[in-house]
Amino acid sequence: MSKTLKVGIIAAIIVYACGLLYTYYDNIKFEERVAFYDIDKNGLIDNEEITKNSVATVRQMAKRKTTKQAFIMLIPVSLIFGLFTGGASYLFRKIKYINDNEIDYRKRQ
Repeated sequence: MSKTLKVGIIAAIIVYACGLLYTYYDNIKFEERVAFYDIDKNGLIDNEEITKNSVATVRQMAKRKTTKQAFIMLIPVSLIFGLFTGGASYLFRKIKYINDNEIDYRKRQ
């Protein structure tokens, strides 16, 4: 397997893993915030628990992506980053090859 392909695959795996770790951490922090407003610990924010901040949290909960969605959504993102990284690696190797094998005409004078 060529170095360019290895670099691209490793970059895609790193981006995917970091994205999943971030969504996992973010979900834990958000669940802690919901649990803070859930006074009776039933898993829901009921009528007695409604405040300005809890309403903002519930609105944000409706818009949030979950870790289950991140498994699918991060695949194309990580592949794009892997392609860019592999392409950059390929270009840098070509530049190095050209610089190493360049004919220097100034030495003849």
